[in-house]
Amino acid sequence: MAPPGQPSATAARRDWASHIIHNPRLIFSSFILALVFFTFGFDGSVMGGILAMPPFNHQFGSAHTPTGPGLTSTDISVMTAVPTTGCLLGLPLAAYCGDHWGRRKTLLFGCVLSAVAAAIQTSAFGIAQLVIGRWLANAAIFIFIVMGSTFLAEIAPDELRGVLIGLSIVLIDAAAVLSSGINWAVSTNQSQFAFRFPMGLQIAFPAVITAGIFFLDDSPTFYLTRSEDTRALRSLRKVRKGYSEQEIEAEFAALKTQAALRVEEIKVPWTHLFKGVNLRRTLLALSIGNMQQLSGIAFATNYATIFLATIGSDISPFLLALAVAIVGFGGAIAGLFIVDAVGRRPLALATFIILFFVNLVIGVLGFTDYLHNGNISRAIAAFCCIFAFFFAAGFGPLTYVISGEMPTARLRNKTSAFSFFVLACFSTAVQYILPYIANHPANLGPKTYLIFAGWMFVCVVVTFIWFPETKGRTPAELDRMFEARIPARHFRNHVCNLNIETFLNEHKAGLNIVETKRM
Repeated sequence: MAPPGQPSATAARRDWASHIIHNPRLIFSSFILALVFFTFGFDGSVMGGILAMPPFNHQFGSAHTPTGPGLTSTDISVMTAVPTTGCLLGLPLAAYCGDHWGRRKTLLFGCVLSAVAAAIQTSAFGIAQLVIGRWLANAAIFIFIVMGSTFLAEIAPDELRGVLIGLSIVLIDAAAVLSSGINWAVSTNQSQFAFRFPMGLQIAFPAVITAGIFFLDDSPTFYLTRSEDTRALRSLRKVRKGYSEQEIEAEFAALKTQAALRVEEIKVPWTHLFKGVNLRRTLLALSIGNMQQLSGIAFATNYATIFLATIGSDISPFLLALAVAIVGFGGAIAGLFIVDAVGRRPLALATFIILFFVNLVIGVLGFTDYLHNGNISRAIAAFCCIFAFFFAAGFGPLTYVISGEMPTARLRNKTSAFSFFVLACFSTAVQYILPYIANHPANLGPKTYLIFAGWMFVCVVVTFIWFPETKGRTPAELDRMFEARIPARHFRNHVCNLNIETFLNEHKAGLNIVETKRM
């Protein structure tokens, strides 16, 4: 048995080098699955730069300015907020197809939808066609993030679950760096190439993902839910190269002890998300993703270039947006290692508190004469970079780790779909309203960050009281602990006998008994 505070001994059995050297199939599978998040990061970041490009404004703007057509607050809101409602197509498809077709086939369908959407956007000459293309792109993105986080959670070893799911934010921020760099490179081009080239690149990403997915098998948990134990064990062996047969059988036994796993055991309607202990798990699964919506992240993605263009800095807003993206990428890499090193709860509390103070400082600087003081405008830009780093280090991995590991196996697809549906609704409202608050008619500018600061203070309180530590726990352990209604503050040190080490010890004990009988 593992000692108190050490819920699983698998970390002691396998270090990082062992996973990387002896398990290339796991690393390859995790990278391909994390790559689906690249489309999400590229879409949000590239649009933030395109909105500030003069050729784009001239083509799609409805306002009349001295320099020609320009974008109104309504234009910006429609092009950024309305496409988020693509979740109304993507999330039901993810929930249904993920359970009936499997994770792998559903991702392939998402790739086809993403490529079609990118082609529609690239060829758009009016707001309606552009919004339709972005709406379909968002439908594909929601399929990607539900299936990607679910699939990663189901193939990751318990001690590396945070790291492997955390690859998602690394790829999101890598995409943001690429798109910001491209936007900066073409920002001086006055032809439509400036915005059609970045949009057109989005066609290439699903093609690469499709090629990689053909080499993946579906997850062991999906096969277990369909009572296909032989295929489940075969799938587990593929992503556990270098493991001993005893370790694989012990992990397989632990997987089979998950609650209500089999299709024949229980049919799970959507209402089960809100019954009994599942209600707590559903609320926790959607917590981090929705907390980020008013954290200030919208000003670091969709509105990054526009916002940075309004603070009076003498540095190109496209270059500043690239700097924000690069710093965010660094934060994502840091979060990748920290999420499993310190745990979910400490990482959330530390980064949320830092973001509260960063937002507060930017909001207060908004009351100064930043438009005519270069030092203040540069300070605002610097704090935007600090925000990007700590957001990526905290919210980045936690959003997808928590949505993937909180639900029980039979409800994982439905819980993830519902979580991201609520996130999409919240995100749509925030993205639609923010241009009116930050720009005309409210014209709050940097003062908008005071709203973000207030929200982050609430998030810190909620996290401290209700958020449990799930680091290193097997799915079966989490099932047992939630059923026992363990308080959040006791999760970290609770001793549970459903970890992989327990099954390994039982296997060794069985071998000893057999050997004794033979003697």
